[in-house]
Amino acid sequence: MTDQEPMRVWSLRRRVTGRVIGLVALGWLVSIAISAVVLHVELNEMFDEELEVLVEATVLSLDAAPEGGRSRAVGVQTNDGERVLRILTGSGPQPEAPWQIAPTEGFHDAEGWRVLRRHAEGAVIEAAHALDWRNEELIEAVLSLLTLILPMIAVLVLALRRTVGGTMAPVGALADAVAARQPDDLSAIDGRALPREMQPLVSALNAHVGRIEALRQAERRFVANAAHELRTPIAATRAHLQQTVGDGAAEAVAMLDGLTRRIERLLQLSRLDSGLALGQGPADLVRILRLMLADLRDRADLRFDDADLERLSVRVDPDVLAIVLRNVLDNAVEHGTGAVSVRLTQDGVLCVENPTTQTRLYTEAFEKRAGSEGAGLGLSILASTAAASGIGLETRLDAGVARVTLRFALA
Repeated sequence: MTDQEPMRVWSLRRRVTGRVIGLVALGWLVSIAISAVVLHVELNEMFDEELEVLVEATVLSLDAAPEGGRSRAVGVQTNDGERVLRILTGSGPQPEAPWQIAPTEGFHDAEGWRVLRRHAEGAVIEAAHALDWRNEELIEAVLSLLTLILPMIAVLVLALRRTVGGTMAPVGALADAVAARQPDDLSAIDGRALPREMQPLVSALNAHVGRIEALRQAERRFVANAAHELRTPIAATRAHLQQTVGDGAAEAVAMLDGLTRRIERLLQLSRLDSGLALGQGPADLVRILRLMLADLRDRADLRFDDADLERLSVRVDPDVLAIVLRNVLDNAVEHGTGAVSVRLTQDGVLCVENPTTQTRLYTEAFEKRAGSEGAGLGLSILASTAAASGIGLETRLDAGVARVTLRFALA
């Protein structure tokens, strides 16, 4: 099975800008096309009027000339033969022209020329424009219009980028507001200041968040009910067995203690998976650590160096801090072979180490060494909690000594 190619991310701002510019350019081109048709008609009318003026001026010139002048063909204003005046009289050779002599008076289109023929004072006057020259004039006018579109499009692009950017600002603001939320913040998003087009998105997002909150509430109820339903009968059975004399009763109590710890860790794992208690504190690290150590002193040799600190506030939720410390200390007590050394520094670094016979540390969920009576959750819960709470975690096994280092951010 081949991996699917990643979807190409497209920009709404770029797409809107491109389409608006495309529509404007298309409208401009249509306008130029219509203008070209109108210009073609108007220029031809203007050039025809020029031919009429030229012929009338020639007639007046012939009237003033003695004997009506002579036959000739001359260029008018240009030397490239694109605008020609031909005078035909009865005397002298007839001048050549790029068109045939028109049979009647008036305007004629002949062989690429626009010709005006007129009789006056015994002479024939023909004034003509090359159609190619007329077309060149039309093309130059159209190109001038096209040239005007380039700076206009540049200005339009800048204006559209600013306008569309300002219009899309609420989308970015909504994304920033959602990204800035804490993991445990499932309150509804206030979309009253957002445009009407974004209201369905906000409503759908709030509905989705509401469903997540309902699932979290159900998870909390399940955790609380499970803790009560499981811990209470186990505690009652343990109390009853403690009053019973015999080796079997002591073994049963030890088994119940192990079962209690497994239940606690399973509940902790469930709590972490549901994202509960991942606030930013603050919590008193020294106080909670001393409570954890006091609870374990009857099970292990614990040596605590508190750096003469009476209080140390860290940016961790108190419940999360208790879970982290309990898992670190329980792992040290259960899997170590000697005294557990606990050292705390003033900059929020906690180091727990003790000798062990293990050859590696098991950090994956339900992963444990052969013969272990644990559930394989201790270091997995520790790693998940530390990552979710921003606690620096470092585990190391060197020369038979296991060391766990935690780095807390001071509050």
